[in-house]
Amino acid sequence: MNDVSSYLSFVLEEAVTRRASDIHLEPVPDGLQIRLRIDGMLIHFDQKEEAWGLPMVSKLKLLAGLDIGERRLPQDGGFVYATETQETDIRLSTLPTIHGEKIVLRLLSKRLPYQSLPLLGLDEGQCQEIRKLIHQSQGMILVTGPTGSGKTTTLYAMLQEIHRHERNVIALEDPVEYHVQGVNQVQVNPRSGLSFSTGLRASLRQDPDVILVGEIRDQETAEIAFRAALTGHLVLSTLHSKDSASAITRLLDMGVEPYLITSALTGLIAQRLIRKLCTCATPGNCLKCKNTGYFGRQAVFEVLPIQDDLHPYIIQKTAASQIRAYLRTKGFCTLNMKLKEKVRQGITTISEFQRVLVADVE
Repeated sequence: MNDVSSYLSFVLEEAVTRRASDIHLEPVPDGLQIRLRIDGMLIHFDQKEEAWGLPMVSKLKLLAGLDIGERRLPQDGGFVYATETQETDIRLSTLPTIHGEKIVLRLLSKRLPYQSLPLLGLDEGQCQEIRKLIHQSQGMILVTGPTGSGKTTTLYAMLQEIHRHERNVIALEDPVEYHVQGVNQVQVNPRSGLSFSTGLRASLRQDPDVILVGEIRDQETAEIAFRAALTGHLVLSTLHSKDSASAITRLLDMGVEPYLITSALTGLIAQRLIRKLCTCATPGNCLKCKNTGYFGRQAVFEVLPIQDDLHPYIIQKTAASQIRAYLRTKGFCTLNMKLKEKVRQGITTISEFQRVLVADVE
């Protein structure tokens, strides 16, 4: 296969078929390495001769509407890859390296992966807790976890549960990953001046009932969001932290006043994605899992409603480790306990548990 366009179509088709979330095209000293991220792990796909590098990069830049002559500065863009059965949004970013430009393609299916809470992997008790939180008329609900842990998917599933025609729902996202009918979705673009904070301020003038903020990244966004949650709005957002307890300390570290947190924060949902064991009887000779032993992923959650007994810990800016210790005395089911449960059920392995383990350190 010598034609660049045909080869790129082959790579994209294989990536979609194999359920890849990302494609990495990496210049190396002896050519161009191509890797796919499948179920959260990067795997080798192919390697091409050095002569393929520049034509492939140029072709992808043209598809994404980028400047093919600019090789010294990072760029980002996108395009749509369509097959007979589905359309996939491709988000492309470039990065100059010492061997040439590295390109990463993020693959985003336009179809919602999950449209209800039970399908996410939540147990019945956790579903009930979340439904209590999202059917309140106001308050802040935060979904927390590292990059790539499925937080945005959880937010969309929550929106599906509460979306009604008599509610005005506004979502600020970067990027807009899935198109949801009946939701006013706004693409954040900081370079043009539309940041999460400016978009949030504008949204509050649009008579919203529910506001989804893709991510709380700074103190300004956090404070606007928390004040919105205090004034009759239900606010859903995400935060980068390892579990519920550390989400509280993360907000405090960002400069959010303790009284705002205790007044507005109603619930925290922490999550991880674990790889599920493949059904193959003989790993090493399986076309389904490509000899990895795993096929697909499942989310694991801890759900923490914020009640009055936690307020003193927030006001006193208590360390996350002490908050965890208190929660354990109450019998709170942590992420690690849920992960161990998946191992006992035979859904995943000890090594996968150790890979995503939430260490009890600051």
